[in-house]
Amino acid sequence: MRQDMTQAQAEEALELPDRYGKAELRAAFKRLAQEYHPDNAAKNGISPRFAQRKMTEVNKAYAVLKPLFEGDRATVQRDLVGGSVGRHGVGVHFDPAGRNSTRTQVDDSLFWDEEGNPRSAAAERDANAAADAPGHGLRRLLLGPWLIRSLLVLAFALLWYRTFPFVGGNEARFDLGPAAGLGDWARTVAACVYPSYLLLYELFAGHLSGTLREAANGLVSHVTRIHVEVRRQGAYQSSLADLIEKQWYGILMLPLVLVVCDWALARQDAAQRMAILVLAALLGLDALLSCFGSGVANGIARRLAQAVEKRYVTARMELLRRCGQWSSGRHAAHAS
Repeated sequence: MRQDMTQAQAEEALELPDRYGKAELRAAFKRLAQEYHPDNAAKNGISPRFAQRKMTEVNKAYAVLKPLFEGDRATVQRDLVGGSVGRHGVGVHFDPAGRNSTRTQVDDSLFWDEEGNPRSAAAERDANAAADAPGHGLRRLLLGPWLIRSLLVLAFALLWYRTFPFVGGNEARFDLGPAAGLGDWARTVAACVYPSYLLLYELFAGHLSGTLREAANGLVSHVTRIHVEVRRQGAYQSSLADLIEKQWYGILMLPLVLVVCDWALARQDAAQRMAILVLAALLGLDALLSCFGSGVANGIARRLAQAVEKRYVTARMELLRRCGQWSSGRHAAHAS
């Protein structure tokens, strides 16, 4: 018989599922205790010596795992990576308050790879559950996926109504007559593009409100030391990274191209005018390439988004550690 037993060994001895509760633990213990009871073992052709050894192992395994459910713990994720004697797996655990943090942890590699990406849809659900404190309905409402997004959409709709050149009498503020210059047209195009883009982008993508929500939730989590998951289900990349990367830069660059062209035509020096026109042409070409997912603007956005996401993953791990909802081996040295 094993002289010392880890959580992983105890769970293996009781043949527990990957995730189990107190009822499953008791049921597994009762089933094996009945199977290896001397009377039943003899009927099933199991030797008394083997039955006694298994019965001792089952009792010890139950004694190791039973304390996991002290307090209001509901479920435990099985430690599939093992752990040293007297310790358990390390990583995400299912006790948001951190009261049993040394006994309720599982290895974070079950959920995330080294880049912070989920390993599977099932692992994603488990990971979200692990890093989410139950309750906090008001916080979920205020920082959830709909309230702030709805308010921003309403604000952008009002901005669009007050600035779009062809509604609400706004055309009086724009010169579109025969004498209108390129600068006037650039101003009109900008007034058409940017408010419309903001409204449609937030309505269909929601990355701006997502960035605000994640920032606000991170601040509240830092202050209260309780992390509540407010991201959309299935969302793993940060909203800020999405906001940077997932843009139609070709559309956003169009008014800028017109402004640069107008600036060039206003130059008296021919060399300066030509240099600025070349710049405008390059911007126009990059705007066209951006419509097909390439170009300098898209390349810079992708690199910046990757840098932001890498920092976000690390910052989120540190925040969960501060809240007692994450304690990976890499961070455990700083947890106490």
